[in-house]
Amino acid sequence: MKGRKTMKHTVSKLTALVLCLCLALCLPTAMAEKNESFNIEMVGNSFSIEYCNINVDGARGAVDELAQKGVTVKLSYNASADSSQVDEQINILNQALAKQPDAILIAACDSSALDEQMITARDAGIPVIAYDITFDNPPEGSLTATSASNSVLAAGQAADELLRNEAIVAKIQAATAENPAVFSVISPDAIMTVHRDRTSGFANRMYELCQEWHPGAVAITGNDAFAKASEKDPAVIIRTDIAASRADEDIRNLAQSVVSNSDVLAIFCVNEASATGVLSATTDGLDLDRTNGKYKDLVVIGFDSGSTLNNAVRSGYFYGAVAQDPYTMGYEAMMMAVNVLQGGEASDIVIPAVWFDASNMDDPEISRILYD
Repeated sequence: MKGRKTMKHTVSKLTALVLCLCLALCLPTAMAEKNESFNIEMVGNSFSIEYCNINVDGARGAVDELAQKGVTVKLSYNASADSSQVDEQINILNQALAKQPDAILIAACDSSALDEQMITARDAGIPVIAYDITFDNPPEGSLTATSASNSVLAAGQAADELLRNEAIVAKIQAATAENPAVFSVISPDAIMTVHRDRTSGFANRMYELCQEWHPGAVAITGNDAFAKASEKDPAVIIRTDIAASRADEDIRNLAQSVVSNSDVLAIFCVNEASATGVLSATTDGLDLDRTNGKYKDLVVIGFDSGSTLNNAVRSGYFYGAVAQDPYTMGYEAMMMAVNVLQGGEASDIVIPAVWFDASNMDDPEISRILYD
């Protein structure tokens, strides 16, 4: 009898031990699968541009993926009518902050105008992730991270591609102070960080590259924010042409004055609106036809994508364009925000930009980021 009691007692202990081990093994899994829920506000800079809508699609794609992992994100999106409406975006951001969200994603119209809101978010412990557009000098500790392309390098890439054009290089080589090679950068403003970066990125890269043929005789003119004097009378001039405002009419008027200047060899359009302005000033691009166009020798490069720009590139009216990946920007911004909310760390993510022209725009890796 005593032996049976001992054996029974031993079995009970073993059973308890097995149960404890099972609980110990199962507990982390149960904790890992515990549902989490976050409220995240997304503030865009334009309802009117398809590019911005694709940023949101990327964030929503991340939300769907997170849901499969047991993480629920309630995403609320609002945006200003267009990127010129700085005050409207400030009001939208104030409304987002009033909701006390867990995190905020933002593409700023003018990052320098948001210091008060950024400080409010920081002091409330709300992580702020910038997407698409970088901040210049955010208040210390207010910006968590950024998901965007490097606009300076991307615009510089456009300059590199332009100088693969043998006809353009020949004209640069033949240029003199009396008959300079002139290039234009068309931008809707010199305020928005991304427009400044693209303007300076292209102009400075051209300035650097053209020194090979005309050392000390290259100048950047136009807007004072980008100007660089030449040591000698310039044989190459890179003009930074800034529209009177971001209004379509002002951009179109600027484009008309640039394309009608016979000295200008090539134009770099820093955004979709600038490219549309050039097309409007050239009879929807017909004047850029390589065979019979009024401006058949004028080389035009765009930035971003969209049906209008894509068609201009495919038809040969535009030499090519630099395209970003707005979906991945929105996706990575959302993923970073949730990672931070779960106790992780975040660092800036640079989303590569790509060059496309009529010869490669149907390649799968490029066509996937070209939107209509």
